[in-house]
Amino acid sequence: MRSDSAVYNVGHFLTNIFFRFVTGWQIEGRGNIPQEGPLIVVSNHISNWDPVIISSALTRRIQFVAKKELFEIPVVGGFLDYIDTIPIRRGRPDRKALKRAFDLLESEGCLGLFPEGTRSKSGKLKKAKRGIVMIALKSEAPILPLGLRDTDNPFSQKVQINIGQPFTLEQYYGKDLDKKEMKEVGSEIMDEVRQLIE
Repeated sequence: MRSDSAVYNVGHFLTNIFFRFVTGWQIEGRGNIPQEGPLIVVSNHISNWDPVIISSALTRRIQFVAKKELFEIPVVGGFLDYIDTIPIRRGRPDRKALKRAFDLLESEGCLGLFPEGTRSKSGKLKKAKRGIVMIALKSEAPILPLGLRDTDNPFSQKVQINIGQPFTLEQYYGKDLDKKEMKEVGSEIMDEVRQLIE
């Protein structure tokens, strides 16, 4: 389901009010968000609330790629469907999901990705998945790093959202990278996120 702009804007406003005044949150770096052009937002992943929180915190519309299982969670699943999240099968290539992701970026939309591919309950960053690196390289879209803290229970603790400076992987565009080089690119992406949570 794709919500129209007016309804989306109202929902975005209400979730902003909720997180700001009801649960409490602190956002740093909102001025770093490009308001036009294709954009990939990458973040660490702590809880199932992360897509909701990020979508509410950003100043432009975002669509996430998220595992299909999240759509089965009450409230979270409904919100993901509402913001037109792209469901993806884990463990095997999902061409339909990848096409939707590339189509979004080609239309100068904003795509949200969790490079680790799953939540980290310990908070320690994991390696970036190869598929995420491939999307970033093939699309050549700027990347906006985010660092999240304390999103595991947003109703009892203040959430911290740190938004970094956009960057690109221009030095790798058009190159035929081997497996090791792809891992190195993934490490560069995660290093940008790491700086925002340490």
